[in-house]
Amino acid sequence: MEGSLAKEVGAVVAATRILRFLVSLRRPAGVTEVARTLGLNPSTAFNILRTLAGEGLVTFDPLAKTYAPGLGLAELAVSALDGIHAVRVVRPHLEALADRFGVTMTLWLRTGSNRVVLVDRAEGKAMVRIHMNIGQRLPLLIGALGRCMAAHAGLPEAELARQYAALRSDALPPFKTFLRQVEQARRDGYAVDANNFVSGITTVSSAVLDSGGRPVMALSAVDLSARLDRAAARRLGVALAEAAAEVGRALGARPAGMAQRSAA
Repeated sequence: MEGSLAKEVGAVVAATRILRFLVSLRRPAGVTEVARTLGLNPSTAFNILRTLAGEGLVTFDPLAKTYAPGLGLAELAVSALDGIHAVRVVRPHLEALADRFGVTMTLWLRTGSNRVVLVDRAEGKAMVRIHMNIGQRLPLLIGALGRCMAAHAGLPEAELARQYAALRSDALPPFKTFLRQVEQARRDGYAVDANNFVSGITTVSSAVLDSGGRPVMALSAVDLSARLDRAAARRLGVALAEAAAEVGRALGARPAGMAQRSAA
């Protein structure tokens, strides 16, 4: 409004202050500390934090009852992602895995409860490579990354069924098969999708967990199925799981809980 200031929206101002406080604090904080420090009503602070957590902008540790900045903040600055710590941490892993296995490596960021967005990639040196555009969005449960997300997201089976029913892919497995694959991903630390999401394409993924053990990102490899047989996909999956666990530790998250194993 020219010549005067537009009226501020209190909830937006409070949410912005909370985010800035959590970022500057450099450690998790509970609702009481946030409310007391910022002079907010505890109920207001709780509702804002819960909303921010639902949008992926903060993470919540249910054991410690604390909040910390979430990687969803990166989505607000996709054009400047190279300057964000999380992407800088992951980038060397993407490049090393792409070179080692000759695949296209991608980094997916969870945004909200049902979507992921592609925020970085590294392409291998194969003559024929699969290219994906930064900023591409996909449903949370799609392909191999979807099994990894579902393995740790803590979503009720009814919600998983609802989201799964809305997926579109070349050969979507039955929901019961998907649930078995989710359990396998939880045990192994990675998942493989061969020709289900896209015919002729295999994806191998592993989730990066936050301090509360929930998935915030996924490392995903994409290649032609003809170049990734079962043994190769397993070796790639083990390497992805190890990289995802290392990224989680570097970002302050607890380990993914996967059983440590060596590549075959």
